[in-house]
Amino acid sequence: MNTTLRRLKAGFTLTELMAVVIIVGILAAVASGSFKKAIERSHFSEGLVAANTVLGAVERYYAESCNEGSCVNRPTMAQLDVSLANQRACTPASNYCAKTKYFEITIQNGYVDAVRMKGSKTGDYTIRVYPETFGSNQRTGDECIANTTPSGKDLCISMGYANCNSSNHCYK
Repeated sequence: MNTTLRRLKAGFTLTELMAVVIIVGILAAVASGSFKKAIERSHFSEGLVAANTVLGAVERYYAESCNEGSCVNRPTMAQLDVSLANQRACTPASNYCAKTKYFEITIQNGYVDAVRMKGSKTGDYTIRVYPETFGSNQRTGDECIANTTPSGKDLCISMGYANCNSSNHCYK
């Protein structure tokens, strides 16, 4: 009986504590990877919304400011009635570009690009949105362009852009 009481007061053994620490470490590593993917997916959605916001402003610009065939040049950001969260100027300065916290949104001829930025460097992917009403291309909708890293392509695929070609352009 004394041995049982002494055992209860002794606490956990070092082996038991190490097993718990190892299990908690494994769970934290798995949760950390899932958490990072969830964060990047939310950033992707933010970039898609920003690109579509600018695209909508470009389409409104063409609808309101142009007669049939009179607008051949793309509008500048200053000509658009659009404001993005955390918007600031691009570096180097460009009339066709605006930056958000995670993306560089650029008005191209016929589409809008949202390039994922990590600091001052290009990130893993670019979101490209095509309009229905302007530009000479025949594409509409959006695509995910994976930059040279495998994680960019993995993210594009996880966001539903499963049809990827050899140049890493992925479509829904």
